[in-house]
Parts: sequence; structure tokens; C-alpha cells
Amino acid sequence: MQDFTQPAGNEAIPPKQRGVPGTFDFLSVFYRARALPLNDGGVYNFSVRGEGGEYQAEMKVTGRETIRTNVGSFPTIVTQIKVSNSPLRSLRAYFSDDAGHVPVLVVARLSAGELRAELAGSELIKPPAETVTPTPAIVAAPMPATPPAPPPLTNFPFKLGEELNYQIFIGGSNTPLGMASFQVRGRQRYFERDGLFLSVTAQTTNAAARIFVARDQIESYVDPKSLLPYRTSMNLVEGQRRLTQVLTTNQDAGSVTSDKGLRIEIPVGTHDYVSFFYALRTITPVAGKKSVVTMLVENKPKTIFIDPLPRESIQLGPRNVRAIPLRLTTDDPEPDKYQLRMWLSDDLQRLPLRLTCITKLGPLRADLAILPTTPQ
Repeated sequence: MQDFTQPAGNEAIPPKQRGVPGTFDFLSVFYRARALPLNDGGVYNFSVRGEGGEYQAEMKVTGRETIRTNVGSFPTIVTQIKVSNSPLRSLRAYFSDDAGHVPVLVVARLSAGELRAELAGSELIKPPAETVTPTPAIVAAPMPATPPAPPPLTNFPFKLGEELNYQIFIGGSNTPLGMASFQVRGRQRYFERDGLFLSVTAQTTNAAARIFVARDQIESYVDPKSLLPYRTSMNLVEGQRRLTQVLTTNQDAGSVTSDKGLRIEIPVGTHDYVSFFYALRTITPVAGKKSVVTMLVENKPKTIFIDPLPRESIQLGPRNVRAIPLRLTTDDPEPDKYQLRMWLSDDLQRLPLRLTCITKLGPLRADLAILPTTPQ
């Protein structure tokens, strides 16, 4: 356990240089930085170990700035980060100027251009200003009643707030060249109806980002009982390709309408990319018994056949995990062209442990980065 207690008295003046003990991976150092006091002028040193070796990083608090994002404006603490032997230049991280130190924006320069990661959603709520009573005779109005919490999810192997992070490998390399994060963001009324908010973000990292820049974000609003989507927002950046699209789905009418006026006929019960990922976890896998799901792929409905295979054990990092493999094929002339496979944990959570397929760049593998040690 690390001691997060800040020094007091003379030790706290000034916080010029501070080495953070221990060696971190790329994920844990991110959260360790948020736990630091981030005092003005503070300098913090880290040792970070990745697949490619060990790096020395220095983070310096350089000032404060208000950052505007799609989800609002945030007063932030500005930090300058230097990493030894890294292709990233002018790396800056902006943390919210509050106890949470939420990373609002991260920017860096690469030889191929600018890398920018911006906060896409926030659960931080600014407390309402206190009501000033003009005279003692006027009684302050009571605070409004707290709105009722949304009903819990039932009959699903996941809960609100679940976040699954994946490392992506290409070919036979053991160095992650990308990352992806799936989140169950919340449940409330979205776009005038009860909904469950799901999202996925994915991007290339390390050496892959210097060759091919990819940064995709998909947000899906689904019915909390059927998991069928009624609104899908996509913002895809893949090399020279750019796609920004909002799809509105009417499951009863069997149609999808895009924000650009495109109308697509679909079978009732069609999923998008994100809802399909979570719907797979609700299927009871029985070896030899196929399930059929329809998914919208590049604005065309496609039939996906889900074929559970006999249970097996897979190596996930240092752990050997019992899993249920799924073979996913399509109704194309070459049904197994992409050799799409998924391994689910053999328990009630049905965690997607691994996903593999064949791409233009070669075999691709996405592994769950942190395996929960206790059921959620």
C-alpha cells in the first residue's frame, strides 16, 4: 500500500521535487497521478514499465487553465509530462481543479500529427449555490426532493458503471498497439425515453499510432429491457477516413434513419456494434446450439451466427482462465472470412475475455487488461 498522506509543516514548503515510489504500468500510473496533490510548481517522477521496457517520466504542474469540451467547461490544473525514449512530444495533461483530479484533456505531438484525448462524459455535478435569505422573516424554500434512482438492471450479467479495458495486439507481437474501453455509463431518460447508455472508445497507441492513427468512439442508447438500440452516435477517425453519424432506430417499424437523411430497412431486433457486444453476454451458451442475431454493419443489416464451442482454458496475462469460446460467422458467401472468435468467462458475469479476428494488418487479438478477482 502506498502512503498518499501529504507532508505538513516545513516539509510541505515548497513541493518542488517528489519521486513517486514503485514501478507502475501505463494504466496504474494514470490513477496514481490523480491521487497526488498537484500543487503549483510541483514536480513528480515516475518509473513506468510497459511491454517495450521501462520508462522514466516527469510530471510538472505548470499552471491553471479553463478547458472547454463537448460536455462543458472545466477549471483545470495544467501539467507538462516528459517521458524518456518516447515518441510523444509536448505532452500535456489537464486535470480538473478539484479533489477528483479528473483528466479533462490530454494532448501530445507525434511525427504524424497531434494526439488529442478529450473527456467525452462526466458524472461530476456542480453543487447548487446556496440560497441567500433576504430577511430573517423569509423562510428559505426546502431543497427539492432527490429524484428517485433508476431501477436496477435485472437479468443482465453486468451492472451500471462497469468498465472493461482491453489491450489490442496485432500479429505475433506481445506489445499492445491499441486499447479499447467498453462502459455501461448510466440509466435515465435519454432523448425522451428510458434508456441505458453504453459506449466504446478505441485508439491506436505506441508504435502503431506513428504509422496509423485511429481514434473511434461509439455511443449507444438502448432499451434497458431488450438491449436493442434506439439511438447510435459514431465518431470514427481511421487514417484518412472520417465518419460522423447519428442513427435513430425504430425497432417497431424496422427502420433506421441517419442524421443525413439516409433510411435503412432492418429486421426487427437489429443491434448496433456496441449493443451486440453486451447482448452476446446474455445468451446462454450451449455447445452445438447456434444463436442468431442481426447487427447493422456499415449501414447494412447482417446476420450473425453465434456457435458456442467446448469450454477450454486460455492464458490471460499471468492467469489461466476457464472460458467459453464462441465462433461468430455471417450470412456472407464466405461466412468465416474474418475468423471472428470471442471467449467469455465461464461464470455468471460472462466477461468477454478475448476477441480475435483477421484484418488487413494481420491477425488481431484484444485481451481484457484487468481481470476482476471478485464478482461484480
